Amino acid sequence: MRALVVGLALVFPVSGHAQALVIAVLDAPNVSDATVKKVQRSTETVLRQLSGLAVTEGPAFKRGAPRKCTDDCAQQVVRSVGSPGVLLLDLKPLEGRGERLSIELQLWFDGTRLAVRRGEGSAEGFEAAVRPVLEGLLPGWARKGFGGLTLQVEPGALVKVDGRVAGKPGDVQSVTAGSHLVDVLFADGHAVLQRVEVAEGAKVSLEVGAAAEAFDVKARRSHGTGPLRVVSYATWMAGAAALAGGLVAGALGRGTATGLTPCTGQTRECATLDVVLERNRQAQAYASTGNVLIGVGAGLATVGAALFVVDAATE
Repeated sequence: MRALVVGLALVFPVSGHAQALVIAVLDAPNVSDATVKKVQRSTETVLRQLSGLAVTEGPAFKRGAPRKCTDDCAQQVVRSVGSPGVLLLDLKPLEGRGERLSIELQLWFDGTRLAVRRGEGSAEGFEAAVRPVLEGLLPGWARKGFGGLTLQVEPGALVKVDGRVAGKPGDVQSVTAGSHLVDVLFADGHAVLQRVEVAEGAKVSLEVGAAAEAFDVKARRSHGTGPLRVVSYATWMAGAAALAGGLVAGALGRGTATGLTPCTGQTRECATLDVVLERNRQAQAYASTGNVLIGVGAGLATVGAALFVVDAATE
């Protein structure tokens, strides 16, 4: 019989904070410092509107010797910023086009360049010019209201996120910010169901592999009686004890009338009214206690038997 193992977890590695993103200027030959700053701040403003990333104010551009940067140069700038996410701006004036600029945007995360987009616009009203460029640059998980989920599973395992088949393991899946159910079905028939909390603008990594062994019912059986079997035994025994207690209470209630002699015309050696009333109160108390114990005992015994059946069915 196929065993289904369900584990609901909310752990720190499965929940993260929004990724930090800093905007830095790679190069800006023949562009004034005031224009560079205006373009940098306009880009930050639009990025905060489009993305759930934690956009922070980037460092001021420092001019150096004229250079034509390659990927190595860009990597050096990214490392110097010291942020997991960096958006590099490369500005150039368009000759004969007045105040218009050519801009190249490079999006870097964890030392890897994810995408490059180019556009142009004037420094005045640059937000309108850079918006469509940023919309094409941002990955789905970095957009407003979304987050990213990366899954690492054993080869051959089927992964579903909220009931839908997920993409390739290792790829960043774009999901809405909030709670999601990740269902991993392994080749041997075992399954692990885990609840994952993804914050807006966060990339969450979830590894499911060793979890299958940790929750493996068969593995637990090889080391002795499983916890569910122990709980079923204990619950059933508690129910049996409660039933026995109820029967004893019933017997004691019936015994409260022992020794009482009714009054007749020939004898006055009978129990007084006070004694009879007290014995009656005791009988009612025993009866009530017995009924409660029998009800509780029957319930516990039923639960214990049901747990035993479930445990046996998953072997």
